[in-house]
Parts: sequence; C-alpha cells; structure tokens
Amino acid sequence: MWRTSVQCENQEIVKAGGHNQFRVGFSADFLDESGSLVFPDVGLSLFDGVAGLSHEFMKQYRSEYLPAQLTTFDVVISLKPRVAAHSLEGVDRLCAIGRCGVGYDNVDLAACTGKDIAVFITPTAVVRPVAESIVLFVLALSHNLVMKDRMLRRGQWTESTRQLGTEPRDRVIGTIGLGNIASEAIQLLRPFGPTRFLAFDPYTTEPKANQLGVELTNLDDLLRRADYVLVNCTLTPETRGLVGEYQLSLMKPTAVIINTARGPIIDQPALIRALESGRIRGAALDVFESEPLANDSPLLGLDNVILTSHSIAWTRELFRDMGRMDCEGALSVLRGEKPQHVVNTDVLERPGFLRKLESYRTAFPGRKG
Repeated sequence: MWRTSVQCENQEIVKAGGHNQFRVGFSADFLDESGSLVFPDVGLSLFDGVAGLSHEFMKQYRSEYLPAQLTTFDVVISLKPRVAAHSLEGVDRLCAIGRCGVGYDNVDLAACTGKDIAVFITPTAVVRPVAESIVLFVLALSHNLVMKDRMLRRGQWTESTRQLGTEPRDRVIGTIGLGNIASEAIQLLRPFGPTRFLAFDPYTTEPKANQLGVELTNLDDLLRRADYVLVNCTLTPETRGLVGEYQLSLMKPTAVIINTARGPIIDQPALIRALESGRIRGAALDVFESEPLANDSPLLGLDNVILTSHSIAWTRELFRDMGRMDCEGALSVLRGEKPQHVVNTDVLERPGFLRKLESYRTAFPGRKG
C-alpha cells in the first residue's frame, strides 16, 4: 500500500492502492468499549462495492472534535461530539458533516459555512420513533406508571391503588412547535380522544394547522389551557429558556409537560421548583440543560417526573434509517452532488464548496445516484 496526495483547489484527494480515496469518518461513539458497533445497522452496506470509498471509525471519543480528528476525511458522520469553530482550524479537506438526528445545536454552522462545509441532518428518520416516545410519555404520565411501579417496589401495594390517573380523553393537548414530529404525534394521539389540539408555532401556517385539526394560539394561551404540554421546537437563541418561571406559572396544577426536543428550551431550575411544589402535576424529560444529568440533580428524587437519557426514541429502526440517510448523503458528495437536508444552506452556493464537489466529479467519474 502506498500513499501520495495531490491538491485539487482547496481539496486534498488522497490516493491509496492505485485508487482515489474518498474517506468517510464516523464519530467514535458509534462503537462500544470493545470496538463493536453499538447499533446493528447504520447503513454501512450502502458503501459495499463503491470503488474509491473507504470508511473508518474514529479511535477516540471527545465531547468536542479536535482538528486532527477531521482533517483527513471528506465526510464525517457524527453522533454526539460538538463541532466548534476551533475544531475546524486547518481543516480544508472536509466537505460535509452528516448529523444523526434533527438537532444541530452542537454544530457551529457559521464556522462550517466559512470553511465551505455543508451540514446535513436526517429529519424524516426521527419522526416516527420520537412521536411514539411522546405518546409513551403521555400515557405513562396519565396512568402514573412510574410512580406506581416505584410504590409497589417499596411494598406500598394499597397506597399505589389510590393513585388515580387521568386519561387524554376529553382533555387538551398543546404542542410548542408544529413540525413533522409534532404533526405525527398529533395523528398518533388523536384516537385517544382529546377534545382539542393547540399549537404555538410562529413559523407554521393556518392551512397546515387546519389540515391537522389544530388550533393555533399564542404561548401563554396554550399553557393556560393545555392538560399536556409537548415541547417540539428546535433549540435556537429564540427558544432557549422559552418556558421559564412565568410560563410554568400559567399551567394548570393538573397539567404535565413533556420535553423530547432539547433541554435548554425549559428553564430547568424553574421546572424543578414547579415539580417540587406541586405547581404542576408532573413531567417527562428525555433531554436536560446539561447532559448527562448530574448525579445530584433534584430531578432524580422526584416521583412525579419520568427521566430518560436522551435516548427514549433510540430504536434499531431509528439508527438504520438515520445511518442510511447519512450514508446516502456521503454518496451524494462522492458523486459531486449537494446532499439533501442541508441546514446551512448558504454554503451550497459558495465557490469553495462548489469546487470541492467539482473535484469529486473529476476524481470519481461515472458514479451515478
């Protein structure tokens, strides 16, 4: 095996074994401590037989990438590590980063755009599993599932039978955000018979809401009326801390809040106070202001909250679909095509990014979609 490198504009194409090599890197958290795949299927079969393409898993997990981890790849497919501006110092070869999921708050989009790197996500893959998780939380909170389980384990059989639940039937469900996940959750929840669906989303349209049978309203009104509040918006500077002390004070004492989006959308200390005081009936949280959740968090001592490790929607199907979408995105780049679901869309017309795509078309001719 011999290696030489040639420079195509700003893009280094590495020659190995007589073939131009298009290199795809996966973040180290795709593997467990023994080096085996944590997830049975992440789409690697799509790379089988693709001449000139190689892939590897990074050897070291870091919460934030170092430039040395990114500099030799054309595409990086990433789970949890953060891409900061300094992660990209001296990184000229990288053309695209594929994020598993719909969130991209751990990626400095401006820095990526400045380095002619497209960031793409896997939105359709997450819709069903996250929506199902929301339904799971709605029903678990409704029937006091976790509380009754804990009481029974403590020998409180009779006491647990007196913890009467409530049903979604004839109640109001409100969603903060009306994107694909919220829309799917509404469809799944409708057979349980809620009397009304509310949504706060300044970026949606009346026709979409009408099609879903959802009443659009403002945030304060939603919080006052909803028995179940579902957090389904993206974390942005606009939504960070969107639900704080004042907003929680508007909720019914019998209401619950469910967050499967991003932790910082809710002011966590304010939520803890509302749960401790009984200001609201309960919560289900898959996400937190800081992850992993600290071992001394007051949330861990509360019986009226369900906690999961930002993984309630993690299924074999989820990682199969996300992995395949990310691998398909990598193959698009290999063909010199723009990948789908790019979130920093300004990059798509930048001369540097377009030169990278052209270099792949030149180096890997004949590749078809």
